[in-house]
Order: sequence, then C-alpha cells, then structure tokens
Amino acid sequence: MEEHNRFIFLILLFSAMATYAQSGVLDPAFGNDGIVTTFIAGDFNSGEAAVVQPDGKIIVACQAGDAFTFKVAVARYNTDGTLDNSFGNSGTLIIPVGSARSYARNIALQDDGKIVIAAYTYDDISSDFALVRLEPFGALDDSFGNNGISIADGGGQEVLDAMTILDDGKILLAGNNHYDFLMAKFNSDGSLDTGFGVNGWVTTHFDASDSQVKDVIYQDDGKILLGGYFIDNSSGRYGIAAARLHEDGTLDETFGTSGKVSLNIGNYDDYAVAIEVQSDGKIILGGYTGADSNFGKHDFAAIRLNIDGSLDDSYGNGGIVITRVIDEGQNYVEEMLIQPDDKIILVGFAALNSDSNLAMLRLDTMGNVDLTFGNEGKVLTDIDGREDFGKAITLQPDNKIILTGFSNNNEAVAEMVVARYTNLVLETPEHQKLKFELYPNPASQFITVELNVEDTTYQVEVLDLLGKKLFSSEIQKMGKMDISTLASGAYLMRLNSKTNTNVVRFIKR
Repeated sequence: MEEHNRFIFLILLFSAMATYAQSGVLDPAFGNDGIVTTFIAGDFNSGEAAVVQPDGKIIVACQAGDAFTFKVAVARYNTDGTLDNSFGNSGTLIIPVGSARSYARNIALQDDGKIVIAAYTYDDISSDFALVRLEPFGALDDSFGNNGISIADGGGQEVLDAMTILDDGKILLAGNNHYDFLMAKFNSDGSLDTGFGVNGWVTTHFDASDSQVKDVIYQDDGKILLGGYFIDNSSGRYGIAAARLHEDGTLDETFGTSGKVSLNIGNYDDYAVAIEVQSDGKIILGGYTGADSNFGKHDFAAIRLNIDGSLDDSYGNGGIVITRVIDEGQNYVEEMLIQPDDKIILVGFAALNSDSNLAMLRLDTMGNVDLTFGNEGKVLTDIDGREDFGKAITLQPDNKIILTGFSNNNEAVAEMVVARYTNLVLETPEHQKLKFELYPNPASQFITVELNVEDTTYQVEVLDLLGKKLFSSEIQKMGKMDISTLASGAYLMRLNSKTNTNVVRFIKR
C-alpha cells in the first residue's frame, strides 16, 4: 500500500512538473490563477507596456481616465501579482503630463533603476512627444526635464509609439507627424539632443505615402531600425514599412531602396506594429493583414528580411508568414517579442462575434507555428466572459511571459489586466543537438567552451536571461571565457556560425 501511494505521488509530481514546464499556460502562482485586474481612474484603464525589474517586480505603464481626462499612469506589482505598496500611491501613480490629456506608450528601466515612460500629449489642437522619469520608488525625478517631465514640440502633430534607451543613456523616441516616420533624441537629462538630425528631430518620408512608426530598435552597430506601415495616397491601401538609419539619423543606403522597405504581403491592408532583430542579424516585422475585402477578418503576420532588407525566402512562404489564432474572425497583433532562442511571440487579441480574448501565437525560427506553445502554438485567454484585449508583452528573467492590456468588466469599465504565463525557452541539449560543451558549470572565474567540430569558426556570446548581449568572442575548437566580472546568477551562452545557432544556460558562482 505504501509503495502504491508513493507511485501515485510520483505520477502527480511529474504531472505537475510537466504542466509547469509547458509554455503558454497561466501561472497559478500569480494573482488569481495567473491574472490580475487593476482599476486606477475613470472608465478606461489600459496597460500599454511592461518591464520587469531585476528583483522580479513588474512595472506597467498605462493610460487611465476617460476620453476627456486621459493621464499617464503607472503601477508596480510584486512577484505574486499584488500591488507593491512601497511604490507611488499604494502601488499606482497618476502623472499629469502637459496641459490636457496624455497617453503612455512605452516604459524602460535605466541601469540605475530609474523608470522612463514614453508618452505623448494632446490638447485638441496639437500633440507633442513626452518623457517621464521616476525614481525607483515612484516619485518624479526632478533632475530630469522640468521636475521629471520633458515635452518636445516638433512643430506639428507628434504622436509617439516607441522608445529605446541607448548605451550612453540617451533616449530615442519614434512615432509620426501624421505624414512621415518621426524620431527625436533626448539627452539623459531630458533635453533634446540637438546634434541629432535637425535640432534633435529626424523625419523619414515614403514617396507618395503617409507613414507611421510603431516600433524602434537600436542595433549593436549603432544603426537604428524603424518598423511600421505606410498608406498609399493614391489607392488608400496600407502596407508594411521599415527604414534603417545611421546613428546620426541619415538613411542607411545599404538597406532596401535608399534605406527604406515598403511592401504588401496579402490581398488587402497590411500593418506592421513591431520590429526585432535575430541573433544572426535578420530582421522580423510582426503585425496583421486583412483577410477579406470587407475588413471583417484579419490574420496575424510575420515578415523576415535579410540584413540588406530583402525578403528572406527561407522563412515561411517566401519570407512571409500569415496565420491566425481563431478562424473566421478578427486576429489583431499589438506587439511582438523575440526570445533568446530567436522564436517570436505575437501578442494581441482575437475576436469572433464581438467575443474578444487575449491572444498569443509563437513561431519557430523557420516561421512555423511552434506546436510546443499553448494549444498547438496558440493561446487564448478569456477573463470571466469579458471583452479582453492584449497590448504588450515582456519576459521575466526566468522567461515567464508577462502580458498586459485591458479587460471590460460588467459595469462597462475597462480595467488594466496583467497576466503571467509559464514559458520554457531553452530546449534540452538532446533536442538542440548541441555541438559544444561548457565546463565547469557552475563556474566562478573561467568557463571553457569546447566544440565537437574543427572546421567552423563560431561567434560566442554571453547573454543575460533577457537576451541582452554582455560580451562576445570567436573560437574554433576550444576557447576559455573570462566570466569573473559577472555577478552571481544564471546566464546564457550562444554560439553562432553561418549555419547553426545553439544556446545553453550556465551558472556563475
């Protein structure tokens, strides 16, 4: 009887471990079975971007209020999903930016723990780019801009959608002026960097089209990638748009046609809302495309470009993937995340007959739907029968997925939603068919990398668990990496050749 009970216990234990290891499952250790909803102010509260601190706390930038009173807001959660009462006003903070309404669009952490929120203002006449910087505990940083807030007027209608913080602490904002791709660069104190472009501003025009930036990436080589969409002024059709610029804001002529790429991928309107760069330098644009002439259906979409901006024929169908979470309905992508293993997650919402749910879909590195994720590659989350909308995604240091957006409750009030999902990024060495070994692991001073092949030169990269490259080297048969300067903890080592990419985890004592 005792042996029988032990056997049953082991079955239950391994079942629980298998469930926990599966990617795309709501994490019951977070909030209410993986979900937290938060009301801040007014009848509309939407999480627009999220970032995870090194200690695991989650910060969400949101907009709160109603159509006439929208304000930038922020909330911080403990690792279990409860509001962090040490932050702001018992875990949340409303920040008036500008003379009227303001809209948060992005959030990032500086190396010193300060929090930067990108936004734009609107007063019914004009709109401007804006930045907010907070101290780690949630107070406005009075050393930045004007008492923690910087507003920049480019002379037109500046609508912001994207932000990245550069290695030197400067901040790059991107959006549109209703006609062109638009960027502005700020110094670390919140002032415009007038050495960038024309007095801190750069516009990029697509011929015979209006265009809008939705995402920006700062490459390791200092070049700037912009992704979004264009509107053909003659036909009214929307299409995918991307541009690459040098660090000074001039177009990179080696990319696409004179620095720009524009294309249509389906039979109807196409939109790119996110851009990422793989470990091999190839570029992924994520978005959605119309699936019928009445615009009643849309599908998720991903496009992979070679480094020069040409379509990568080895990905999907001629460089293009069009798929969906639900059939015969609306499938909208709002953001995309690239994992350390180069798989991508498209996130947004899927609706059929006005029943909208949070939606995610993962693609492998060849553009196939990753069947190891969720339910055959797809995740749909319904919150108590509400109308639910995913807006943004990020990864925790342990690779769990944080998804934020909003959910309409029974009183017609949109509450901010934060959901956490399990996520297994790295496959086992057997599945990866590893061509190298690491030892010792754990290590304190040096770690040796030994290849099982001799005729290939590999680029060796050490990454943190969020995929940020810390340093790199080249080896052929064997190499020794000095890791003595790393803080204790878990890291990733990635080896890249022209044909292979392998990733393993190691521990620094």
